[in-house]
Amino acid sequence: MRLLLDEIWTPTIAVELRRRRFDVIAINEPAQESRYAGWSDDEVFARAQEDGRTIVTDNIVDYEKARLDWETRGVVHHGLVYALNPPFNRHRGDAVIGQMINALEHLLSSREAEENALGGVHYLRPSPES
Repeated sequence: MRLLLDEIWTPTIAVELRRRRFDVIAINEPAQESRYAGWSDDEVFARAQEDGRTIVTDNIVDYEKARLDWETRGVVHHGLVYALNPPFNRHRGDAVIGQMINALEHLLSSREAEENALGGVHYLRPSPES
């Protein structure tokens, strides 16, 4: 599973997960801004599919609409990971970074990620280490 962090998440999470050898990028990293930043959620979803990436977000309303639009047309997609409040309150700033890193590492190392990489919807849970 290759992840794309929605713009609501700090790029620090992606940097740390890459250091741990996972394929994770963030929309608001300078290297990704031209590809993803400033686009509608529908367009971000479409671009993530082109790039084989699963989006990590807390924006259920917009991304569920995009996902269901693709599924209604019978198009396979790379899924979504919802990191919801609680426990992943993005307004906690730096306090949520370590928790997100641990939870995403746990997900990326799990059988769930391997078995449901395409078309899956995952609800991120705190890792046992958090």
